[in-house]
Amino acid sequence: MELTETKQLAQFVFGDWKLLLCVPILFALYLHYSSNFDFFKKKGIKFMKPKLIVGNIGDFMLARTSYHDFQLEIYNNFKGHPYGGIFEGRRPVLYLIDPDIIKAVTIRDFDYFTDRFAVISNAPRYINRLLLNLKGTEWKSVRSIITPSFSSSKVKHMLPVIQSCSDLMVQFLKQYDNKDIEMQNKMGHFTLEVISTCAFGIKSDALTDENAKFVKVAERYDYITAHKKYFLFFVMMFVPKMITYLNISTFNHEATKKVVEMLQATKAKRRSTIRKNDFLQLMIDAAKKEKEKCKNSKEKPLWDDDTIYAQSLLFLIASYETSSTLLSFAIHTLAVQPEIQEKLRKHIVEVSAGKEMSYELLSQLYYLEAFLLETLRLYPPIGRIDRVATKPYTLPDTSIKIDVGDIVAIPVYGIHMDPDYYPEPGAFKPERFIKNGKVQRPSQLFLAFGAGPRNCIGLRFAMFSAKLGMVSLLKNFKFTSCAKTEHPIQFHKSHVLLKANIGLWVHVKKI
Repeated sequence: MELTETKQLAQFVFGDWKLLLCVPILFALYLHYSSNFDFFKKKGIKFMKPKLIVGNIGDFMLARTSYHDFQLEIYNNFKGHPYGGIFEGRRPVLYLIDPDIIKAVTIRDFDYFTDRFAVISNAPRYINRLLLNLKGTEWKSVRSIITPSFSSSKVKHMLPVIQSCSDLMVQFLKQYDNKDIEMQNKMGHFTLEVISTCAFGIKSDALTDENAKFVKVAERYDYITAHKKYFLFFVMMFVPKMITYLNISTFNHEATKKVVEMLQATKAKRRSTIRKNDFLQLMIDAAKKEKEKCKNSKEKPLWDDDTIYAQSLLFLIASYETSSTLLSFAIHTLAVQPEIQEKLRKHIVEVSAGKEMSYELLSQLYYLEAFLLETLRLYPPIGRIDRVATKPYTLPDTSIKIDVGDIVAIPVYGIHMDPDYYPEPGAFKPERFIKNGKVQRPSQLFLAFGAGPRNCIGLRFAMFSAKLGMVSLLKNFKFTSCAKTEHPIQFHKSHVLLKANIGLWVHVKKI
């Protein structure tokens, strides 16, 4: 009997050895991926209880909530505390809630947080050389070169070009007179025309041919399949060190490759044609100057072709997405709040009557600026900003230590929707940003363009082109709700950048 039992046990062990092997492996994996879950508890920081594998981001990963709504949920969870922690997988992220701490990290003590969180993979080098991904002295050097492109004087000289694009947009929209149209797509055509013309001297045909090659390429820059998205998440959560060996990114490879090919062709033409006063020319000149400087030294030039293409690509992607978001959500607001539309149109007509459009005249349109800023408050294209500690740091007036490599995040959408800073946060009130009527609030409580030295470098250009575009739109069209207009807007649950779930539909009628 005893011999039979021993034999049965042996058969079980050898017959089901795979099952037995899985048990310690699964247990080891569990210990590994849950071992970090006491990170905030050890520091005495309030945190959201994580789940195995996904941490606290399961609902967003499974498209149960939008990214912006997730940021609001985090903010409300920690409101009343100066900070709080969540886990992205097993990676801890410290959320900053207190305005003074936010100001310290992004502005006063910026030297401790000069970097953004970036995934550096084996993708084409021009992806890894994006300004967003650069760190330390490289970031500082590249930013210092391209900053002059966005100075007031440079933007001012772009007015005739942007006005020409605005006129084309008016003609483009006339074909939809008395029709219902989706505005985020249509405003993407306008912003693409502005960017391609002002930054690269490329004729995109975005406002004359809806199926233009440049349009189709730009529209797909962020398209990645669901299985690729989950694979990227899997690698980042389970084997992050493998990323450096994989040709993977959050951008569509084919689309970015085609844009770079267009930029290469445009750059090559600059050698045989007259110079242009644009963003691309600035970088070409910087590269030439640096090459001469490094000729007799062993220094490696920072401004190579990949760096030029990277910043051009970033300008195109960032401006195309964020500017079209601002304009389309602004138009949706005009459609659902006709009283604001009439007030804004009257303001523009009164201020500009009998005058030629100019930089100075735009600066007098205070209600238009307030309207756009309130649009950005209620509908910020980016729901959160983050920083990575580059030196050990202690949060002001606390004993909380931040180590090198730790990530801190700021929930932009949560702050923008805080009733203590913006009473009735769900209501659209441009008066919040009018000098004579607005409540004085710290600058770090409006974060649509980020904060501190790593804020949005193109904010002045974005606001300038948006103002010119809105002036042309309001002088020529009236926008109203239609059967497809969704209000309040439901945010798309599969995008990090802000998008409306079913689009932004309005009825357009020429005035």
